[in-house]
Amino acid sequence: MAPASRTQGVQTCVRLTIAHALHTTGALTLPDAAAVSAGSWRVSASLMKLLAFRPYGCGSGKGDPVRGGEADPLMQFVPHAAEAIPIAAADEYLDVADGRRVYWRKPRRDAYLLACDLHRLSRVSRREDTPALQEEYLDLLARLREPEDHVCEWIGTVADGRFRPAPDRFAERSPAMRQGIGDARGRLFAESYARKVSVNVSLAARSMKRRALGLAVIDPLRTAATRKGDGRA
Repeated sequence: MAPASRTQGVQTCVRLTIAHALHTTGALTLPDAAAVSAGSWRVSASLMKLLAFRPYGCGSGKGDPVRGGEADPLMQFVPHAAEAIPIAAADEYLDVADGRRVYWRKPRRDAYLLACDLHRLSRVSRREDTPALQEEYLDLLARLREPEDHVCEWIGTVADGRFRPAPDRFAERSPAMRQGIGDARGRLFAESYARKVSVNVSLAARSMKRRALGLAVIDPLRTAATRKGDGRA
């Protein structure tokens, strides 16, 4: 397949994976889960930045921008890894409040730029392996496990197999519905729920690609449930 067709095919699989995760983990009906996935194309497009990482012109200000084909700077698809695991600095979530309102939650810092820095250092260290480079590389790797500050955006409401996107806060005259990052009213609205389920859609997408590549996949949710049933959790 041509690169564009392959990317489009992977993004379609990502949307199907999001729907499956929302249904099995987010407790949405299958029609509702499919409607959310189809109506939140920005989420799948964002996940693709790391799922099919391509360092196009994303230099970090230290020399020329790094360019190249698809790479794996976060080591998400290395053959020797036993499972897909959460990555605190990169993972994005869809939060479902009261089975209706859907929020998109992701790290405030750009995980794509972090991946670019890791990719750059990996390439440079092959040519010049110095203590300074090793220290910088280890510092970046440590950031992957740091608790991440997230931004949360209400993206819409789902019911009866229909997903109604949230009004565009820059175009719609709906002050009560605006969900800007710094909007106090928006934060109160986002925190008003009886129950909420968080779905790590990044982890779901990684697990899908690992299966497609024939790599080992251990479902962390299933593992946790098994341990709880055995009295080990």
